Amino acid sequence: MSFVWRRAARSLFAVAASAAMGLCAAAQEKKGAAKSGGGKADAAAFQVPVEYYKLPNGLRVVLSQDHTAPTVCVAVYYRIGFRIEPKDRTGFAHLFEHMMFQGSQNLGKMEFIKLVQQNGGTLNGSTRFDFTNYFEILPSNKLETALWAEADRMNGLAVTEENLKNQQGVVGNEVKVNVINRPYGAFPWLQMPQYANTNWYNAHNFYGDLKDIEAATIPDVQSFFKKRQKRNSGWRNISERLRLRNCLHRRI
Repeated sequence: MSFVWRRAARSLFAVAASAAMGLCAAAQEKKGAAKSGGGKADAAAFQVPVEYYKLPNGLRVVLSQDHTAPTVCVAVYYRIGFRIEPKDRTGFAHLFEHMMFQGSQNLGKMEFIKLVQQNGGTLNGSTRFDFTNYFEILPSNKLETALWAEADRMNGLAVTEENLKNQQGVVGNEVKVNVINRPYGAFPWLQMPQYANTNWYNAHNFYGDLKDIEAATIPDVQSFFKKRQKRNSGWRNISERLRLRNCLHRRI
C-alpha cells in the first residue's frame, strides 16, 4: 500500500473511531439520564409511613406499617441512658436494663424471654447515651402478646433483693471483663467521652463503677424505676403488616 493510501486509511479509521466514541458517549449519557430519572422516581415512590399518637396515660406511640413480611416489631424506648443517670449511681441505666428481664407482675424470672422465643420471636435490649431500648420481633398475630408483656413489666417490674443481687453480679462481671481486665483495646464508645468532656454527665464511667453498682439498694432501684421507667417517659414503636390503629384501643 502506497504512502498516500496509508494516510487515507489512517484518516478514515480516525473518523470512524471518533464517530464510534461519540455514539458511545451519547448512549451512556442517555442511559445515565434514564437512570437518574428512574432514581428520582424510585426515591419519590419510597416512603416510610409513620403515625404519632399520645395515649391518655402519657405513653407516646409511633406506628409504622410494613407489608414486606408477616411480622411485627414492638420496641419500647425509655428516656434514661448513660448521660442521664444520677450522680453516685454510675451504671444504674445499664443495671436497670438487666433488671427488666428478671420478671414482672404476671411473668416470672426469664419468662418474658421464654414467651417471645416460644412464639417464634427474638428480642434484645441495649443502653445508650440518652435512652434504653427493648424490642421484640414476632409473627404479626402475636402483636397483642408482645404489647401485654411489655405493659406488664412497665407496670409491675419484679424489684426483689434476689434479682438485684443477681444482676449486680452480672453487670459487675461485665465491667471486669470488658473494662477493667480487657488486655487489648477498649470500648471506644465508652471511653472516648471521658477524655473528650469535663462535665460529669458526659465524662463519667458509663459502664459503671463497681462501688456504685455494688452499693445499690432496693429503695434506690424502686425509686429509679418509678422516676425513669414510667409510661410518660417511654416511646412505644410498633411496625407490622396489619391494621395498626386498632392497637390504640387496646389496653397497653
